[in-house]
Amino acid sequence: MIKQLEQELRDLQKVLAEVQKDQAVLRLQPCRGDSEIREKDAKCDELDRRAITIKETIRDLTRKRQLAISESTTRGSYDSHCSGSSS
Repeated sequence: MIKQLEQELRDLQKVLAEVQKDQAVLRLQPCRGDSEIREKDAKCDELDRRAITIKETIRDLTRKRQLAISESTTRGSYDSHCSGSSS
């Protein structure tokens, strides 16, 4: 479970990096008229929303990963305590 979450996190971080790169490229593109400005603004808004969604998903997966790690650590210490007391 932890490995799967870590893989999902890596994949999302790659996607986020691509979105941020697209945002940077888009910001550098010149506009010649009002229609191009509106089109560029719409694309910027779309990329911003996508980046926000990805960041929220990364945050949620990070929490799940940390919870899974703490649960496995807690279980491991519980198991070792129970095993030690039964000897």
